[in-house]
Amino acid sequence: MFYKEKYSPRPGDYNRNGKLSYEAVLQILENTAGNHSAYSGDSIADANKSGIAWILTEWRVVIVRRPENGEPLNITTWVRGKAPAGSVYRDFILTDENGTEVIRAEAKFALFDIASSRLTRISEELFASYLPEDKTVFDNLRKLRAPSVFTAETEIGLRRSDIDFNGHVHNTRYIDLAMEAIPEEHYADDSFTEFHIVYYKPVFENSAVKAQYLVKDTSHFVTIFADDVCCALVELK
Repeated sequence: MFYKEKYSPRPGDYNRNGKLSYEAVLQILENTAGNHSAYSGDSIADANKSGIAWILTEWRVVIVRRPENGEPLNITTWVRGKAPAGSVYRDFILTDENGTEVIRAEAKFALFDIASSRLTRISEELFASYLPEDKTVFDNLRKLRAPSVFTAETEIGLRRSDIDFNGHVHNTRYIDLAMEAIPEEHYADDSFTEFHIVYYKPVFENSAVKAQYLVKDTSHFVTIFADDVCCALVELK
């Protein structure tokens, strides 16, 4: 099933350069995915009450064109695949009012048992409730690997507003944490058109957070550590 929504970006979705922020892109995608889940009978609120919840393990986003301030967007998302596995992929396409693609994205989710703190099986029934499609926005499954050496390190102070109801940094905030480690000239240029995030472990409140940085060819890599534990890897291009 292809689930569709319209979204009109708000002033708060834009950064100081007047561009749709990278975090806002993730928030739009995340909210649409949550609405699709509720529509399919798999409400996130109900799942959390049952002790079984979806956790996000990876984002991959390509920005064809940064939408202009206030430009309405058409969002289509779907779960893909033919049978449940250890993880589920969800795809997204965002278009402008003329139907021209502006953003494409892929997210990877796993099902988590909160009580046991372990991943759990995705049932046939749950998977089928999404009426999965075969279409994919990317032609290949791209494995993101952390470089062995980094050239800079930045300490990052967490704010209380970074923490969600689960007591850890919300998944959309990691892209902004990574941007804190990007050199000023690239941060000011604000022209990245791709980013890829892999989540390994959550960053909890009161953690000592640092980010290590390396630029290699056209890729900017940032690893995010909490109390010296690697929690996420971010690539921006």
